[in-house]
Amino acid sequence: MNSDALKNRGLAILGLTLAFAAGTQLEKITSPASGTTAEEDRRALRIADRADSQSTSGDNSSASSNLGDRKGGSASSLGNLFSSSTLSGSGLEALAREALSDPNPVKRRLAFARLLEGLTPENSLEMRNQLEALGADRQNWQEFHYAWGAIAGKAAFTDALASGKHDLEALVSGWAAVDPAGAIGILADLPEELQGQKERLENGIVSGLADRNPEEAVAYIGTLIEGGRENAFRLMGIVANEVLRGGDTAGAATWAASLIDGPLKGEAMQEVASRYARTDPEAASSWIEPFAADEFAADAVREVGRNWAEKEPLAAVTWLDNLPEGPGQNSGLNSAFGDWEDKDPVAAGEYLLTMAGSPKRDSAVSGFARGFAWQEPETAIAWAQDISDPGLRTQTLQQVGEAFFRRQPDEARAWLPESGLSPAMQQQVLTSRNRRRR
Repeated sequence: MNSDALKNRGLAILGLTLAFAAGTQLEKITSPASGTTAEEDRRALRIADRADSQSTSGDNSSASSNLGDRKGGSASSLGNLFSSSTLSGSGLEALAREALSDPNPVKRRLAFARLLEGLTPENSLEMRNQLEALGADRQNWQEFHYAWGAIAGKAAFTDALASGKHDLEALVSGWAAVDPAGAIGILADLPEELQGQKERLENGIVSGLADRNPEEAVAYIGTLIEGGRENAFRLMGIVANEVLRGGDTAGAATWAASLIDGPLKGEAMQEVASRYARTDPEAASSWIEPFAADEFAADAVREVGRNWAEKEPLAAVTWLDNLPEGPGQNSGLNSAFGDWEDKDPVAAGEYLLTMAGSPKRDSAVSGFARGFAWQEPETAIAWAQDISDPGLRTQTLQQVGEAFFRRQPDEARAWLPESGLSPAMQQQVLTSRNRRRR
């Protein structure tokens, strides 16, 4: 890159900064930060079990100790939870009506919890009929089926299947939390009409096992992988979320780091990394750094860098820049610069100019250019053309071109014939409006 080009780029970035000050920056569509999810809400019943486990475990600083304390705990806790009272007839109907119809949302939630506390194998069908009659929503049905599976296992599965109105994934999740062998065994004898739902049922079993004991869930995922389910390693995200919910983030990080190296460990680390970096990025960076050169940890490194960069981009980029070379560093820099250009494009551009040519610089420039394209596409194109790797340069130019076309379609059409992109890639740019923005 010659000195004139550097100056021109610096001026272009400075011009954009002035535009920012004038209030003309366009907002980019980003994914919402993960936190409490619908999945967490629908599993609210499990909190009681986990609280019981924590109250008996005392110090939660040791992940292995926590996991050991949870082993087998769900069976007894769930058994107590769903047999504490007896409901039937008008009493059941009145409580169900309060749980689903009371105008006060807190009262509805508390009443629904009491309703499930009174669930028994004997009144389960009556309760299900009341829920149906009163218009239970999806979350109500999921929690009911989880509880039903926990107290009635195979009988609940058979009845739910016969009714034609069922959430079998939630049901087998509750079943697996109490009787893993029984829940797993049902998969070997699924009726023909359920063969297409086998993977969803396996997901439910992993969720229930993770509630009961994460070690059992990890072992079960291993058997799925051995059985040929190629995407089973992604189920580690369910297990990691349960571990995070059951203890402190540092303890979950210790648990993830203790797993056997490989894709399962990488998936668990990625899930933990996102949460850890949002609460304590420096501690998260120290935790993941020993694994930075390992391919399985690349996504976790990226998550730490990305979340840290949202708050302190220079600190995050400096940390990533000094990691061992590898996919984690490249992916992390790509993501971090995609955030930094939002907050301070001048500082981000100046940092890029100090980096020597290398794969990590190419990744950083790509992330910067793809993000910058939504603000100043012509400048982003200039940056993308400076990427040394031909494949990454072409890919980045296409992505920048898509942003250019969505912002300034006429100007983008004029640029495309000179872009160096293949006819097929040019066509993808022209059809990008039909696809979701990055």
